[in-house]
Amino acid sequence: MDALQREYERFGPWVAPIEVAEDVPQQFLRHKELITTAEFAFKIPINVERRNLKPGMPLYHTVMAFTEDELLLFQRTGTDVHMTQIPYREIQYLQHVSHVLVGEILLGTAEQIHVLNFNPVEMEPIEKAIGIIRKNYLQKGTPLDLDGIDENPEDNSLFYRNLIAQQFRDEDVRVIQYQPPVGLRRNPCKALPPNAPADDPVLQDSVFLTNGSELIAINRKKDIKLPEETDYGYRYTYVPTHNILGFTLEPDDTNALLQNLSFILKESRIVLPVGPEFSVEKLKSVLGV
Repeated sequence: MDALQREYERFGPWVAPIEVAEDVPQQFLRHKELITTAEFAFKIPINVERRNLKPGMPLYHTVMAFTEDELLLFQRTGTDVHMTQIPYREIQYLQHVSHVLVGEILLGTAEQIHVLNFNPVEMEPIEKAIGIIRKNYLQKGTPLDLDGIDENPEDNSLFYRNLIAQQFRDEDVRVIQYQPPVGLRRNPCKALPPNAPADDPVLQDSVFLTNGSELIAINRKKDIKLPEETDYGYRYTYVPTHNILGFTLEPDDTNALLQNLSFILKESRIVLPVGPEFSVEKLKSVLGV
C-alpha cells in the first residue's frame, strides 16, 4: 500500500496522534524530522465529508508538535506549509472551548493569538496537548496558599461543583468566586422588533478557581443567550498567575447590567463579562495584585 492510499484509508474527522513517520501528512513531509522527533505530535483534519474525498487530496491543515522547550505549529495554506515556533514561556494564556460539534484551542502570546479549530469527537490528543502546555508555561515560584482561600460552598452552583470535580479530579483546586446567572432586561424605551421573543436574555454563570499556579475561569460558550437557546459548550481559560498584573472592571457599552472584567497581563488582556454585583476585591486579594 502506498503512502497516499494509507493516509486516505486511515482518514477520519478526528484529531489523530502522529506516532510513526508514516503518520505524517504528505504535505508536511519536508518537516518530517521535526515532527517525528518531537515528544508528542498530532494532526488536525480538514472539515470535509469522507464521501467527497479521494486518495491524494490534502486531508490535514494543521500539525502540532511539542518539544521540550517549545510548541511547533505547522499550518497549510494552499500548497505552502508555514511553521511557527512558540516557546512555552511566551504563552500568556490558554483557552479551550469544548462543545458537542466544535472544539477550539486559543493560545495568547504577546505577538498574536493562535486559534485552532477541530472536531471534538476524539479528545485524548487535545487533552494531552493542553496538559503539556499547562505544565511547561509555568515559571518557578511560590504558589498561592490554597488553604488560605476562604471557599463558600453556597457561592457556586451544583453543576459547576460537579464539573470541577470531574475535570480537575487530579488537581487540588479552590473556588475563588462565582458569578451567578443575571437576567438582562431589555431597554424599556426601545420598541421590540416584530416576532421578537418576549423573554429577556441571560448572562450565563461562570466560576473562577485556582490550583495555586494558575487562575482558571470556566464559563459557557455563549456568554449571553436567550432562555430558549441551548448551549452545551464551555470555555476554560487558564492563566499562569505570574502573568497577571491586575484586574479592572469597566461598564459594558451594550447593557447597563453588564461589566467587563479584564485580566491585565504583560502584553495583553482577557475580557470576560460579569454581572453588576461582581467585585474584583477577592481576586485581587487571593492573587496579591
